[in-house]
Amino acid sequence: MLRAAATVFGRIGYHETTTNAIALEAGVSPATLYQFFPNKEAIASALASMYAREMAEAEQAIDPEGKLDFTTAVTELIDLCMGYNQKHPEFHTLVVDAPLTPSAREDKKILGQVFVEFIALRLRKERPSLSRSEAVHHGQVALMIFRGILDELTISSPHARLRLQRAMRSAILRYLTPVLVG
Repeated sequence: MLRAAATVFGRIGYHETTTNAIALEAGVSPATLYQFFPNKEAIASALASMYAREMAEAEQAIDPEGKLDFTTAVTELIDLCMGYNQKHPEFHTLVVDAPLTPSAREDKKILGQVFVEFIALRLRKERPSLSRSEAVHHGQVALMIFRGILDELTISSPHARLRLQRAMRSAILRYLTPVLVG
């Protein structure tokens, strides 16, 4: 049922999606759907939580030993996040438009923290004198850049998407690189 919900949310957006449309896509009756989820918000929250946890795990699996150089590690993080959002366009729709439950909001928050920590750890590895709070600050700014461009990336044409992907990588790395030299 969650796969069916993902398809419908991705195709028509959160606000236009109905539980009847999800049930139809899943090939079940609305009554069957309601046995598992009390409403559309619960479905959206379950899906958003699942995606946030999956993406956080994938981010944490990038270079756990810290062997990659800074630019390669950050590029892999950005590419993973862009790829995940392209593969699951409904994820962005849900975290932006759906009224998520407290637990789904917490999973979304943790996902952001994983991104920030990834960058902060690599900044401090390259520049040990950088304070943790300063490294976290730069990780948060990088996340803001990512989220800002992601909004446009999710609605752009394939040609524009490639340009935006390059721009996102460039913007984040151009922001972070001077931090490495102090």
